[in-house]
Amino acid sequence: MKEKIKSYYTPKTQIILYGLLLIFTPFLILQNFLQSAIGMASRFSFSIEKLEIPYVLAIAGIFFIFLIILVRREITPYRIIVSIVVISFIIIGQNSTDYYFNHKFYDLQQNWHYFAYAFFSYLAYRFFKYKEFPPEKIILFTFLSALALSTFDEGAQVFISGRIFDICDIAKDGWGTIAGIIFTFFILKKGEITSSGWKIRHARISSYLKHPVTVLFMEIVFGLIFLLISSILTNNSYWLLTIALTLVLFLIFFTILHLSQRFLFRTIFIIAAVIIIIVQGFFFFKYREKNIIYNTYGLTVYKGIPIPFFDIMIYPDETFRLVDKKHFFTNRDQIMINGLAKDILLIGSGSEGLGGRGYPEETKVQFIFNENTEQGLQIIILKTPKACEVFNKLRNEGKNVLFIIHNTC
Repeated sequence: MKEKIKSYYTPKTQIILYGLLLIFTPFLILQNFLQSAIGMASRFSFSIEKLEIPYVLAIAGIFFIFLIILVRREITPYRIIVSIVVISFIIIGQNSTDYYFNHKFYDLQQNWHYFAYAFFSYLAYRFFKYKEFPPEKIILFTFLSALALSTFDEGAQVFISGRIFDICDIAKDGWGTIAGIIFTFFILKKGEITSSGWKIRHARISSYLKHPVTVLFMEIVFGLIFLLISSILTNNSYWLLTIALTLVLFLIFFTILHLSQRFLFRTIFIIAAVIIIIVQGFFFFKYREKNIIYNTYGLTVYKGIPIPFFDIMIYPDETFRLVDKKHFFTNRDQIMINGLAKDILLIGSGSEGLGGRGYPEETKVQFIFNENTEQGLQIIILKTPKACEVFNKLRNEGKNVLFIIHNTC
């Protein structure tokens, strides 16, 4: 028998009102004073001797201590471990997205997506629980409804002056929703969904949607792929490609996972994986002392590692990572990039030279004052094939180079 709840306090009313709040938030922060205030709130700090402490961080610390005192009797090793997992999800999200923005981990605007949709997932749990949905459907419908709400929210911003559609924000919202689901089912509900076991693979494909742990695991995999792909393809022209790549990679993972239950396929996958590791290992060790050994449109081979399509940043210490694929670097991008570059910033502007824009002069070589090092910074912008040749030469001369490669046109 469902408990009678006042109409203004029903789970349905709460989730509708909260959903409207999430949708109308972009309209609210259009007010310049409010948007500036949110940004400034994350930058304000106070000093204790020579230590600068942000107010946001201090307030969060006080709140955290108060919360621990309040729920100290409910704290168990299990809940502590799950809490660390949830925090790790937020850290993964922050380190994967908005790389050029260089947000601090306590930045209010950066954290908004994760915490707002984590709370949404809790309200969704209450609503679907009130409707007597089983756990697997609650987990599935919570995630899908969050993606739908976030997509509508981002789509509406296309028609708002000063706002843009950002598919990466949808991925962040989905990732925050998953963190909220984990918090709800494993901390608040003490892992009740594991009562039927931790089995991930099932004999029938239809069974994957009938087990809550399986559904949650698949959402984590999909959410992580979506987060990683969308963070390096943030340009609106790539939104369809982002969705396609996410779905294809997820389906490949699911196919391998499902078929690996059979001995024949499991053997084939293991052999294929071993061959790939051996071949890639051979080429890496063969060319580990080299730099760029091959470059053409859509493909760069660095130290024997093939990197297709995506843009790359190679650090002065010779490590690298995939970065946001873009033609134009904004002022905020340049601040972050200049902070990593010390002597020379080399930019491969693509096979046709359409990238690497935004710096003061449209010349192949220019010098700017780097406020981070308080020294001059040499900036070289060349078409990617030529830039790769110059990079190899500079590295062989022992020069300190930060290299950004636009891997297409």
